[in-house]
Amino acid sequence: MLRTNRKKRKPMGLMLTSLLDMFTIILVFLMVSFQAADKDFVLHAGIALPASTVKNPFKTGVNMAVTIDGVLIEGKSIYKLQKGGNVLDSDFENGNIPVVVDAIKKAWSLHRLEKNAESIVVIQADKGLPYRTLHLLMRSAAHAGVFRFRLVVEKE
Repeated sequence: MLRTNRKKRKPMGLMLTSLLDMFTIILVFLMVSFQAADKDFVLHAGIALPASTVKNPFKTGVNMAVTIDGVLIEGKSIYKLQKGGNVLDSDFENGNIPVVVDAIKKAWSLHRLEKNAESIVVIQADKGLPYRTLHLLMRSAAHAGVFRFRLVVEKE
């Protein structure tokens, strides 16, 4: 009779220890990299915001408040609007308002130093403002080098 030196092998199984180690490392990495921060945002008192149901996260940037009376950047009044929230034709050149461009450049140079700063202008605009005024202010921000905008709205 022939004898073989074969041993009976056990069926292969999962190595749960290695798998659990890997999941633990991923979990620790996600916990360390998760960032929950409150955004310091002050709503200007003279603005009635439009309503929205969008649930995008809030991102900080250069704060621009536009009331019927004027434009404030980072809380400082920089431009006075005419009656009804209109811009005088003589106040803008080449599709932008130079005073607003300069103020946004200055504010963005300060925001750039913050950690995780993005080039965004956060616009609080009264819902009664003419479209032309908002368009000129957004073009002024683009001339200042900030091309992304967030319009602040009230959550419904």
